[in-house]
Amino acid sequence: MFYFNNISSNDMRIVVSRQPQISKGEKQIEKIKIPGRNGFLVIDNGTYDSFIIGIECHLNKKTANLDDILTWLDGVGKLSLDNVRQWEAVIINSISLEKIVDNFRSFLIQFECQPISEKIAETTSTITTSPTTLTITEATTNMTPLVEVVGSGDVSITVNNKTFNLYSLSGTYYLDSKLKVITNSLGKNISDKMLYDFPILTPENNVISFIGTITSIKFKYHKSFL
Repeated sequence: MFYFNNISSNDMRIVVSRQPQISKGEKQIEKIKIPGRNGFLVIDNGTYDSFIIGIECHLNKKTANLDDILTWLDGVGKLSLDNVRQWEAVIINSISLEKIVDNFRSFLIQFECQPISEKIAETTSTITTSPTTLTITEATTNMTPLVEVVGSGDVSITVNNKTFNLYSLSGTYYLDSKLKVITNSLGKNISDKMLYDFPILTPENNVISFIGTITSIKFKYHKSFL
């Protein structure tokens, strides 16, 4: 069974014939040969390529709605094989329903997936004292949190030795590290009130401190995996 955009293959009366083997995307490494030097120079920028997941399926035309299936399996969405973790994915093949016998049809779905998967369940951690160590278990790569800051005036917040400043706070503000946007409680974009970059959370220990009048800092994130 698999899930695409929160709909399961079982709900669509699809039977998975072969479950795919999952491997992480290939690391992007550049090799440069330099005249007069043995071997080659390796440049590792720490990024990974997307990868393909192919799922072989079949269905019974008498019990499954082909139009609904073809509408569902289209474009970009969230793919999960266990309803615990998910990838951002896009369907890259034209799905062809081949007849096996009578009303039974087989087909292949090919998803091109982003290299990082995330837990579907969101984790929330609230910081009220400075400094505080936020420990994130299980995750294997960096996370881009939604940060909710409640405070007033000018404040500085440091996450893992990287500081950003917020100016003229009055109430609750939301920093979306993935979209690089800051909004207030009314939904107004106030990104001009921030200096320096958005915070990133890492696996294991994250040291967080702040200066200024802050009631609480709430981090909402999905544990991420390569």
